[in-house]
Amino acid sequence: MKRIFVFIVVSLLLWQCNSQEKQDLPNDGEITIAADESVKPIVDAEVMAYNAHYPKAKINVVYVPEQRAMSLMMNDSVNIAIVTREATANEQEVYTSNKIPYLPAKMALDGVAIISNLNSSIKNLSASDLKEMFEGNKNKDIKLVFDNSSSSNLNYMMQNLGIKDVKNANIFAADGNQDVIEYIKKNTNAIGFIGANWISDIDDSKSQFFMNTIHVIGISAGKENDKFYTPTTVNLKARKYPFERKIILHTKKGYGLTSAFIRFCCAQIGQLVVEKSGLLPYYIYNREIIIDRKPMGKLP
Repeated sequence: MKRIFVFIVVSLLLWQCNSQEKQDLPNDGEITIAADESVKPIVDAEVMAYNAHYPKAKINVVYVPEQRAMSLMMNDSVNIAIVTREATANEQEVYTSNKIPYLPAKMALDGVAIISNLNSSIKNLSASDLKEMFEGNKNKDIKLVFDNSSSSNLNYMMQNLGIKDVKNANIFAADGNQDVIEYIKKNTNAIGFIGANWISDIDDSKSQFFMNTIHVIGISAGKENDKFYTPTTVNLKARKYPFERKIILHTKKGYGLTSAFIRFCCAQIGQLVVEKSGLLPYYIYNREIIIDRKPMGKLP
C-alpha cells in the first residue's frame, strides 16, 4: 500500500513538471507582455515576426504607461515589460532581494520625435528652445502635447532637459501617440512628442500616412545656428539625434517562452525587424555575400 502511495505521488509530480515544461516551450505556451504605448509599432512587429516562426506561441500584449508596465512585471502580473528605461534603484532591489540577476535586454535605439502641423512656422528647434518652453519662458501659447499624463516621452524630455517640474508649461495630455498625431494635424499652435517608431517604417502604409500629415521637427543639441537632425536611422546610427533612447525588455522569469521571445528580439531575425522598422538595431550582425565566380556550366 505504501509503495502504491509513493508511486501515485511521484506520478503526480512528474505530470506537473511535464505540464509546466509544455507550457514553457519556446515555440508553444502563452505569455503576457506589458509595453509602453510609445513603442507599440516595433513591439507589434516583433510579435508578428515571432508568431510567423512559432505559430503555436500565444503572446498577449497590453499597452500601458511605462511605470505601470514595470509595476506589472515586478508584481509577476506579466512576463515581460518593454519600456524605454532601465530599472530604477528600487526596482533593481527587488531583483537583488529575490536573488534574481538583473539582465536588461536592450533591443533597439529609438528616439522621441517632435512633430508640428504642416502649416506651422515651427520647423526646427534647439534643445535650449525646448527647455524654455517647458519652463514657460518662451512660446507660452504653444501647447506641448504628450500621449498621456504619465508619459514616458514626458519623463524622458524632463530628464534630458534637466526640468524638475512642468507647472509653468502649457502641457496637454492626449490619449496615446496616435491621438497626439491627430491633434497636431488639426492644430497649428502645438507641437507633439511621440515615439519615433510610430513614423519610422518607410514600408508601412500607416507609418507613411502619419508622416505625410505632419512635419517632423529638426532638433539641434546646441544653439539655433547648429545643424538640425530628425530621428532617422542614419542620424540615430551616427548618434546625432539629441533625443535618442533605448528600447529595453525586462523580466524576472528567465525561462521558456519568456526567454525565447527576448532572445528572438535581440538575435539576428529580431534585429532585422528593428532595422526594417527604421530604428537602429542594438546588436549589429554582419552580413556576408558570397559570390561564386565559377561557371555554372550548360543547363540541361
